[in-house]
Amino acid sequence: MTLPPEQPKRGIQSIEIGFKLLEVLAEGRGRLPLKDLAAAANMAPSKAYLYLVSFMRLGLVEQDRATTRYSLGPSAIRLGISAINQTDLIEVARRHIDDAVSRSGVSISVSVWANHGPTIVFRRDGAQPVPISIRLGFVLPLLSTATGKVFLAHQPENVWMQLAMQEEAPQPGLLSTVMDELPHIRSRRYACTDSQMHRGFFGVSSPVMDGSGTICAAVTALGLSGSIDLSDKGSVVPNVVRLAQQISTDLGHL
Repeated sequence: MTLPPEQPKRGIQSIEIGFKLLEVLAEGRGRLPLKDLAAAANMAPSKAYLYLVSFMRLGLVEQDRATTRYSLGPSAIRLGISAINQTDLIEVARRHIDDAVSRSGVSISVSVWANHGPTIVFRRDGAQPVPISIRLGFVLPLLSTATGKVFLAHQPENVWMQLAMQEEAPQPGLLSTVMDELPHIRSRRYACTDSQMHRGFFGVSSPVMDGSGTICAAVTALGLSGSIDLSDKGSVVPNVVRLAQQISTDLGHL
């Protein structure tokens, strides 16, 4: 006996229409003017404006007062982080990260690859201070952070090349230098930076692999330069690599 096809459930059409604007902003690489945003969402600017006013009241969208351009707001960021926090990755990280923080003595974060690059989605603080900018939802640079270099080393170039070239623009030649580091990062399973993004702070990052052998996150330790041994025999590097391996194993990576 063949069952009849399931009938589509009724919804609120205006929400579905308005969501197109949020999708355009999520896929964009910067703030957008009303005209371009409306065109990308296939609606009239006057109609798009009304949706945007409501989204701004909810904190889903914000408008730059100087340029009048639009971008996703704090509520959208919180929703995105909450969605990520409900995935198995974060639950698995919670099982192991406290031990790694205790053994290393520094803060450790978990980052995933998002539209604009490596984004911090979870963090445990150690005894040492960290820069104020290193917060949940922060998008890390590719070429000047250990986290960024780990993602470069373990993803195809077509995934990150455009972002990397944009980042390199003020520093010609930097991308080529970083690309020379990538084979070494892959072979030793971690990247290390010192006083690159933040003067006086180091970063040590290692890749988290899923069951298919694809990088799905990076775990990164951050602390004060000069106060901790950053060699393979120190307290930071072995614990960061071990943490990444523990999470990878729990996610099915062999």
